[in-house]
Amino acid sequence: MNKKIIGLSIAMLFAANGAYAQSSNGSSVELYGVLDAAIGTVNHSLSGDANFPGTVNPISATKIPQTSATGVVTPGVNNSTSGMFNGGISDSRWGIRGSEDLGGGLKAIFTLESGFNLPTGNINNAAASLANNRNGTTGTVSAPSSLNGQLFNRQAFVGLSDAAWGTITLGRNYAPIYDMAVAYDPVQNAQLFSPLGFSGTYGGGGGVTENTRQDNSIKYKNTIGDFRIGAMYKVGGVAGESSAESGYAFFGGYSAAGFSIDAAYQAYTDALKETNSATANDINVTNYDTTSYFVAAKYAFGDATVRAGYESFTLKAPSNGLAALGATTINGYAIGNIPTAAANTADFNAANQTTDILFAGGDYNFTSAFNLAVGFYDIQSKSSSDFTGLSATGAPNKVNGFATQPSGNIYEYSLLADYHFTKRTDVYAGVLYSQYKGDAYSSLIYNTSNYIYAVGLRTKF
Repeated sequence: MNKKIIGLSIAMLFAANGAYAQSSNGSSVELYGVLDAAIGTVNHSLSGDANFPGTVNPISATKIPQTSATGVVTPGVNNSTSGMFNGGISDSRWGIRGSEDLGGGLKAIFTLESGFNLPTGNINNAAASLANNRNGTTGTVSAPSSLNGQLFNRQAFVGLSDAAWGTITLGRNYAPIYDMAVAYDPVQNAQLFSPLGFSGTYGGGGGVTENTRQDNSIKYKNTIGDFRIGAMYKVGGVAGESSAESGYAFFGGYSAAGFSIDAAYQAYTDALKETNSATANDINVTNYDTTSYFVAAKYAFGDATVRAGYESFTLKAPSNGLAALGATTINGYAIGNIPTAAANTADFNAANQTTDILFAGGDYNFTSAFNLAVGFYDIQSKSSSDFTGLSATGAPNKVNGFATQPSGNIYEYSLLADYHFTKRTDVYAGVLYSQYKGDAYSSLIYNTSNYIYAVGLRTKF
């Protein structure tokens, strides 16, 4: 309730004083945002969740009903879901950003930005969706995200900017791969029509979606002629374990004559990945050390732009057992699976799990108002070295209590038509078709395809 009151008070303040204000000493503060809602259908889906950022999940493979040897039936996801969804292209959001001229070309800057679900008014809170769904196959949609009910869940930072020396920001920053996914995704990094736009696992987090946005981070970037360079460091803050929950990244790029290319490398220690719990109102957590790299390019000629990219990330055994991190809650919910210190030895026996992603596509402006974009994505999970095959039910066998990773592919085909009435307001229609193949998506367990189609309206202010 306090969060709602604070947010409402800030919004009323700006409504009373105007969306944009600038003082005589060169300081300015701006209220901005995006409102985006779509109506559509997902072929295989649980009911939409009012807390989940995209309302539905059209990307992840869904399970079919299972019957055990003793006749116990585990529910699956066989029904379609139609309704109003948040953010077909863009997650709905509002924010405040500002700057102050400090003289000599130096500015102080800040941004505070919050994502919310437009159809219901709820703040984005994927953690609540996980806590609401105890087994992942009944109730409402659930999946992890970096948007977990924080007041300013998308961005929150303060910094300094100089035309020559670059920009440094401190707080909650976008990971570099997220910035690049937004710039290079063939279909506008659309939340419901692109796997990069929907899932931070692929579109920023380097294998763990919670890493799409980095708390307690320092980010530096600069442009020198046609080149871009930058780095980021995440401070861990775990007592007695200085490297725990820390991370770093390097990134850079080049643009000239319609051509652009960027690359990034990210590495994190004890990255926390949330999942559904078997009990009510808590969340299970697994931690990994992760490494990832991303490279993408685009070329614009006339009214067309072509784009392509490659990403690879690896989840590794963690540097510290989950119990050693000392956390008992995450995003306001109890952690349901904290092991004893003795059980932590299993954490260090998990084999590396690597996933590669290839994507390509582009868009064409038929008129100044109408754009059509297409995209293809191949998400390839690699078999881990400890993979020993599938069980009789199609599930991967476990080693030291960890499920091994079999190989598999998700093929995603996307089409997005976008018509702009003005620069601020547009309508769109999109479709995403997914195929799931290989041992990772055994037809004994999973539906082998899924699709979403939707139409929507978006306006910016």
